[in-house]
Amino acid sequence: MNQIELNQRARDLLDRVRHKRKVLSLFDMPSDLAEAAVWEIGRTILDHQGLRLVEQNAYRWYLRELSRLLRTRTGWDLALELEICLRKWAGYKLDSELLQALLSECYEHIAVMTPEAIEESPHCQTGAAAKSEARMTIEARNPNVPPRKHEGHETRSPNAPNSGRSARDEVAAVGGGDE
Repeated sequence: MNQIELNQRARDLLDRVRHKRKVLSLFDMPSDLAEAAVWEIGRTILDHQGLRLVEQNAYRWYLRELSRLLRTRTGWDLALELEICLRKWAGYKLDSELLQALLSECYEHIAVMTPEAIEESPHCQTGAAAKSEARMTIEARNPNVPPRKHEGHETRSPNAPNSGRSARDEVAAVGGGDE
């Protein structure tokens, strides 16, 4: 694995994460909301770096991965994954000091925020107003038309096997069977 030297702040952060099973305010939050919150924190640091857009996009992908980890892991797992993430993105030739600073700032800000504060943040483009607007769009659809896959969080079509219908119902729907 890529050998980068972690600074004291990053080492202390990973030790704290490793020994606490604290659930962060992003835990189990929708990915778009979590990504927006982490991006707003990281963007304040990146704006002062004077990076080109291409470089800034690479750091944005790093922040997206951070948000995924912060909303799905805790304790030892989180610390291990964060360290692997740091080493991975340093392997892509991103500045390791900047990566560590982004990790520390994002974690420390997220650790003290409540889920409500994140959702109501004026900087998050996916805040409560966007949620209610999306909900209105879904509810305003024709009630006789079934929702699209992403609207009902369905992962399979209603006509797919194992969708709650028995094999007998499937055969009858096709027109076969002895009924």
